[in-house]
Amino acid sequence: MTKKTGSKNLMFIAIMAALGNVLSFITMQLSPIVPNIPLGPINVSLALDISHLTTFIAAIYGGPIIGALTGAVGGMVAAFEFGFSQGNIVTGIGLPLGKALTGLTAGYVFNRVKDLRYTNILAAVVSYIPEAILTYVLFKYLLPPATGIPVGIAVAIAVQIIVKALLEMIILGALLIWLTGNLGFRSFAEAFFEKSQ
Repeated sequence: MTKKTGSKNLMFIAIMAALGNVLSFITMQLSPIVPNIPLGPINVSLALDISHLTTFIAAIYGGPIIGALTGAVGGMVAAFEFGFSQGNIVTGIGLPLGKALTGLTAGYVFNRVKDLRYTNILAAVVSYIPEAILTYVLFKYLLPPATGIPVGIAVAIAVQIIVKALLEMIILGALLIWLTGNLGFRSFAEAFFEKSQ
């Protein structure tokens, strides 16, 4: 990777991650699904979060590494809102890791897709699977010993998070069909770096 290309990639990651955090903040404030519920030493809440839109855009045009970095940095607002501010260090650390996994997977999945106009929804859902697995593992195996929450309650929360996220992936996949079909948007995104990275 040349210096010019590397700096353009970093600039694209910064733009997409910042936009992801803004989308996360706005959607969480406008669409809380479950308000803060105290569960022992932590609070649990659930809200719409469409920050993965920028993760997918970065993965489509920049590949797996760009997607992973964008997902991780673009997940900081969600990590604070659903993790650290609720007293939940497991979610606070796990959210950016999960979002990075989605970005990494999306980079590979979208790279294999020949025609994005028809497969974005399926590709978005498939890209989320590693993050869904991580979410389940964190909530079943790490959250109960770290917080004292019963395993059954932690798993029930994880299932709700995963179902909500799968619905978000369907919405995001539909948005991606429109965005990737727009010539002006494609030209803007492709101007930052070569697709082959």
